[in-house]
Amino acid sequence: MRAQGWRRFVLTMGVALGAAGWIFPASGAEPVSITFWHGMSGVLNPAIDALTADFNKLNPGIVVNAQYQGSYATTGSPYRQKLIAAAAAGSPPTLAQVFPNYTDQLSRANALVPMEKFVRGPDGLSEADLDDIVPALRQANTFNGVLWTMPFNKSLNLLFFNADLLKQRGLNVPQTWDDLRGVAKVLTQEDGGRVTRYGFVVRPTSDYFFVMLLTNGGEFLRTEKEVGFNSPAGVEALQFLVDLVNKDKVAYILPGFADADLGAGRVAMYFATNPGLAFAKEAVAGKFAVGLAVLPYRKTRATLLTGTDLAIFAKATPEQQVAAWKYVKFLTSPVGTARWSVRTFYMPVRRSALNSTLMQVALRQDPDLRAGIDSVLLAKTEPGVAEWQEIRDTVDGAVEAALFGKMTPKDALDGAAAKANRLLAQRK
Repeated sequence: MRAQGWRRFVLTMGVALGAAGWIFPASGAEPVSITFWHGMSGVLNPAIDALTADFNKLNPGIVVNAQYQGSYATTGSPYRQKLIAAAAAGSPPTLAQVFPNYTDQLSRANALVPMEKFVRGPDGLSEADLDDIVPALRQANTFNGVLWTMPFNKSLNLLFFNADLLKQRGLNVPQTWDDLRGVAKVLTQEDGGRVTRYGFVVRPTSDYFFVMLLTNGGEFLRTEKEVGFNSPAGVEALQFLVDLVNKDKVAYILPGFADADLGAGRVAMYFATNPGLAFAKEAVAGKFAVGLAVLPYRKTRATLLTGTDLAIFAKATPEQQVAAWKYVKFLTSPVGTARWSVRTFYMPVRRSALNSTLMQVALRQDPDLRAGIDSVLLAKTEPGVAEWQEIRDTVDGAVEAALFGKMTPKDALDGAAAKANRLLAQRK
């Protein structure tokens, strides 16, 4: 967000943080330098740079070097490959963004320091602070009863739509799968036998399939060693996406993100996560209003919680670990997470941040942001096991095969499930 009115508030809060003891004690020693690896690209990069610059000003004894290491949002993520390789080689950063499946892999390799150590330490968090963390996020960062990481850039899958177009056509925002199909049919437009605008777009990814699975009452796992996404609920979910494209012809397949197509008028609705609003607004450039809504459902109101957490690496010196913890506390404080949220549209990780002046101003200016907040209680998380990234990649392939007619949804999902179960069976 770019509202000028927040600057004075942010400056005031910065002064308050300094007065509260956030300034690192000055000494004759060299500042403690730490590296923070992240995958925040595009419009998100300036936001992390701004927060980091403010932290460094408030803590002259610490220098945080925030370094973009490539996208983590793609299959075969270069970010993940680089981070895991660095940890294996004994040269990881001090601090990094990690998904829960990274945490499982890295913690089992003794590459991380549990955040619990710092939370319970002399500069830790009170019970009130811990209770202030959104419960689902705190749970997702806890492995075997130990808080290994802290939630950071967390987002929820939502329905994005051209709000002006729905209003012009007198259409309500889709609440159910049937509504989604019906509205998509009305908004699909042809000219001379050629479709010039589709009502919906389907990305051939596990995320698109998983949100349909969850809203159809499906589940990721049946047991710790057996996946459940190839259940009747899963097959029905994938078939629905296939039908939107091939039978109803109200959707098309797009491998990449849909914000540019929304801005160009090629599509009216799609699924994306909260921070996608920054990219959508940039693509639309004020031509029309972008709306957000809770996902349409068939059997169960649900959404998929995604995004990364913050992890401190064991290879860092004790001084670097303490400095990294101060930075983590800064980013995940009520003020820090509110500032991050209004700049990027990620969800704040503290409940108290929702009532902050900064967030209330944001909600008044963009009421549709409420859709993300309303979805928090509906959120479900993917299994936090190291094998899950490879399983996701396998599901990506199954979804793509079904959408392009190479396999039936059932055969595609059964094949992916068989591979996934073999991976889980090897887990110790």
